Amino acid sequence: MSTKFFNNTINNTLFNKFKGIADGMPNFHSFLAVVGYFRSSGYFKLRKELANVQDIKILVGINIDSIFRKHNQALLMLDGDDEAREIYTKDFIQDVKDALYSPDVEDGILQLCDDIVSGKLQMRIHKSKNLHAKFYLCLPQNFSPNTDGWVLMGSSNISDSGLGITQPPRYELNVAMKDYDDVAYCKNEFETLWNEGIPITAEDIERIRKKTHLENLPTPYGIFMKVLIDAFGNQVEDDFTLDMPKGYMQLKYQKDAVIQGFQMLKEYNGFFLADVVGTGKTIVAAMIAKRFVEENGKNTKVLVIYPPAIKENWRDTFKDFSLTKYTQFVTNGSLNKIIEGSDNYDGPEEFDLVIVDEAHNFRTDTSGRYDDLQRICKAPRINEGLIEGIQKKVILLSATPLNNRPEDFRNLILLFQNARKPTLDGITNITTLFQPWIKQYNDLMRKRGKTDNSVITAAADKIYEEMRTKVLDKILVRRTRKNLWNNDEYKADLKLQNIHFPDVEQPNECIYQLDEDLSELFYDTITILTDTPDEDNPNGVGLHFARYRAIEYIIGERASKYRNAMQFARVFSGIFRVYMVKRLESSFYAFKKSLHTFLRITNDMIKMWNEDSILIAPEIDVKGMMANDIEFDVIIEKALNHGYDKTDILFTQADFNQDYIKKLREDAEKLERLTALWDKVEKDPKYDQFKELLESDLMSHTKVINGKRVELNKEGKLVIFSESVDTINYLGDRLKNELHRTDVLVVSASNRKTVLNDIRANFDANFSGEKEDKFNIIISSDVLAEGVNLHRSNIIVNYDSPWNATRLMQRIGRVNRIGSTSDHIYNYMFYPSKDGDKQIQLYTNALIKLQGFHSALGEDAQVYSREEMLREFQLFDDKVRDNVDKQLELLREIRELYAKNKELYNKIKTLPCKSRTVRSAAHRPHDIAPQSTIVYITTGQRSQFYRITGNEAPIQIEFLQAAEWLRAKQDETIGNMEAVKDAHYKHVRKAFDVYEQETSVVETTEISIAEKKKDKNAITALAFLREMKRMFDSDDIYTKIQVIEKYVNEGIFSNLTLNLNRLSRELNKQKKTVQLATLKPMLSMRLEGLYDHYYINKERNEIESLYQQSEIITSETFE
Repeated sequence: MSTKFFNNTINNTLFNKFKGIADGMPNFHSFLAVVGYFRSSGYFKLRKELANVQDIKILVGINIDSIFRKHNQALLMLDGDDEAREIYTKDFIQDVKDALYSPDVEDGILQLCDDIVSGKLQMRIHKSKNLHAKFYLCLPQNFSPNTDGWVLMGSSNISDSGLGITQPPRYELNVAMKDYDDVAYCKNEFETLWNEGIPITAEDIERIRKKTHLENLPTPYGIFMKVLIDAFGNQVEDDFTLDMPKGYMQLKYQKDAVIQGFQMLKEYNGFFLADVVGTGKTIVAAMIAKRFVEENGKNTKVLVIYPPAIKENWRDTFKDFSLTKYTQFVTNGSLNKIIEGSDNYDGPEEFDLVIVDEAHNFRTDTSGRYDDLQRICKAPRINEGLIEGIQKKVILLSATPLNNRPEDFRNLILLFQNARKPTLDGITNITTLFQPWIKQYNDLMRKRGKTDNSVITAAADKIYEEMRTKVLDKILVRRTRKNLWNNDEYKADLKLQNIHFPDVEQPNECIYQLDEDLSELFYDTITILTDTPDEDNPNGVGLHFARYRAIEYIIGERASKYRNAMQFARVFSGIFRVYMVKRLESSFYAFKKSLHTFLRITNDMIKMWNEDSILIAPEIDVKGMMANDIEFDVIIEKALNHGYDKTDILFTQADFNQDYIKKLREDAEKLERLTALWDKVEKDPKYDQFKELLESDLMSHTKVINGKRVELNKEGKLVIFSESVDTINYLGDRLKNELHRTDVLVVSASNRKTVLNDIRANFDANFSGEKEDKFNIIISSDVLAEGVNLHRSNIIVNYDSPWNATRLMQRIGRVNRIGSTSDHIYNYMFYPSKDGDKQIQLYTNALIKLQGFHSALGEDAQVYSREEMLREFQLFDDKVRDNVDKQLELLREIRELYAKNKELYNKIKTLPCKSRTVRSAAHRPHDIAPQSTIVYITTGQRSQFYRITGNEAPIQIEFLQAAEWLRAKQDETIGNMEAVKDAHYKHVRKAFDVYEQETSVVETTEISIAEKKKDKNAITALAFLREMKRMFDSDDIYTKIQVIEKYVNEGIFSNLTLNLNRLSRELNKQKKTVQLATLKPMLSMRLEGLYDHYYINKERNEIESLYQQSEIITSETFE
């Protein structure tokens, strides 16, 4: 075996060779090295063998890794030594930050620095030659043909792996030579290269070391403030100012929302502006748009999307802020005009900023409107301005972004984030993040009526609190009126401008009693509506709702057209069952009308059966046309004109299971009996109770409460809401005809536009014209729950409970607004009956949904029930002095430091990564164990705090908890690092390893079974696309399939994934009876259609490394 070659196998390493030379060469005087890269850890190991060597010189070439990586590459382009040293300094600091966190590595770096300062080591960097050579000279003091001398050369650099120290060792190949001519030649080469190098001086090293974490330990206060600056620095330092248009007030809470929202917009491409109703979201959005235009440049284009009812408000506000020329306005039902670029609208790619008002209307990701909006928001900017990035910025305005369930937030977030490659800090997949919350919520909803409400609300609170801390805090700005009024600075600002917010009193429960006969009929009606007989309830005596279950009973070949017919039919009939119970709860009048309608359409179905010609056309209003006595042949003609084939929509008796007509006739008999009984009912105890309240309380200026007379209805105005248009018309007629009131205004979708001026003049406290009192009572459907001011009134009556519980918040927001003239808002609630609620869980449903809202977003008033647990989070940044809200207290502290001592603020801000300190036992928080460490690590993509105690595994902790433990006073001294050194390094390494492992899961292509289940839709769609690529591997459509695959892999378009899975199911079904080759034309056409529908017309830039190198920001160990 040759002794000249060594390959870093055991006992045959470069390190062993150096050690052997050092031990066997008594006159070893000079160690001269030329290396591609150089790690101080390697030097530190080698340094022990060079302890007695007098002359150590190392020349570093181009491929410098770790401590010196990148330096020579930069210097190749430089002539000036000073500029070279500056770049060297920056990269040295960066590489110290990137080095392994261990005492050996840090000792190696410090040893290197000390050796350069003492002169034991001379080091130069080569700036002018592309050095790849790696050779090492070991020489006596007077090298000659008569003395020993060695040259070692090959693939190894001075590093742990190059020396062969790492296990298992990395393969290298080196050769050792001691022939004088060989050694002399290399010595001459070294001297030539050395003379060309730039020296690293002691002054360089001292200057560099002071800029790293190796210099001195910061104080505990410095670490505490460093963490706060990292969290809040951008907002604290933002000195944004905007001259407000004439007539607009300078409100600091609005300016603060602009600052925080604008930061979120630039960092995450979008955010929610979710201030409670009545606090001026439109103005804040206009201020952000103004700032965006000013920063992005004159070619900026803004798109505002809004409900038709609030068109003028947006146009007027943007005109006042001089934004009209940059902006196009479109109603939320006309997004196709943007998609198509029609009616003088620009196409989606033209816009830089999209503002969506009442964004909760787009919460359903399966709707066509959602798909249109997502395509608009995800279309890249074609004219990138001064604000960099091709992705649009999106502002979602809604006081109630959470309407029903966790999916609401997920779907809205996906308007500006990609599901599978998000840019939200700490989140790697939005779909898999939300899936457990969705499952927990669905499980909770199934427990309604079986579990105590307090248990259910507590569980909802837990779900949404976790959602808030993990997601919403990053992308949501929300202030309640209580937030604003409890803040001294805001409060002074509001008082100066005569703005105040009334207190919303607890809901007043309105109770009405049924007499014995009516109670019996009510109970029997609920039973007939809800006790549906089926396999689970064979003895049920209620309705079958057969009119809505026709497809469930189709048999034979024609049944194959309706997949999942039983499921859909039962869901549909279930919806109608709930609808009927809700109509009964709304008003007897509305219920009677629905009963007659239900009986008529059931009889119409029986008539079609008797004529052996049954029409089923889902998109045609067959029931409505038959009600208007339109001839059956005309209805069929309309269906054919709609694109139906006659054979697809016309059925005969033979196409149905005969049980169907039996159930239809049973329903008709029950409905006829029920209708006859209700037609005899003339009493209405609910209205009687309302009338009594109206005459005693609702219109009274004052009332005695607890022996004290208090103001009640200050301006004599009253607002009444109901979900049912029939109910509001009924109430209006009775007030006008029986009470002879001429001041009642009834509003529904049919007359809203025509009475809008009357609404403003009589009910809007901010109305600029002459206020009127022609109308004092307004009775409305939910058409007025959004976009209008009704705050001359301070009393609201909810005549029924809406299925969408957040409507209650929107309703009360009509009277609880800036400019309210009363000190109190009174909310009167008619709750559902116990019998009705037992069947449809309306009360519990509302309670769960509102609790979820309070837990996720915070609210300052109960709006439905006194069982609601109010939460106040203040999801915004201001100088609030509020001991309850820890986050804002921290923000106040950092703002005070910034204002009072910018020098110290900047010094702490520039503390290097890996800064660490020690807390003495005297200052250790009582709930932190000795020998514990708090570690803060980030990649820029994901930030995380860990607590490690003793030998335990690292535990993730939230920012607020970490900040509470790190809190320190400015005069607190540093503890003893030597006393905790071993624990400190071990803890930081543990935390870093866990963080790397958690982050690496995102980058791997291997997905766990659990994660696949959470992201099932995308995984299934990608599998289908792989199958399509194999099928079309030589076709033109192959490249288009690749584009679709890229969109699905990033999670850009929600409906694209759903459409692909729908196509996949169709394919799987047809493959059972049809040759796959015959399906290719159909598949090609469908895939082509999806490509055309979703194709982004501008090449998307690849996202730069989403998962950057992990960085240890700070750490702190407690004695």
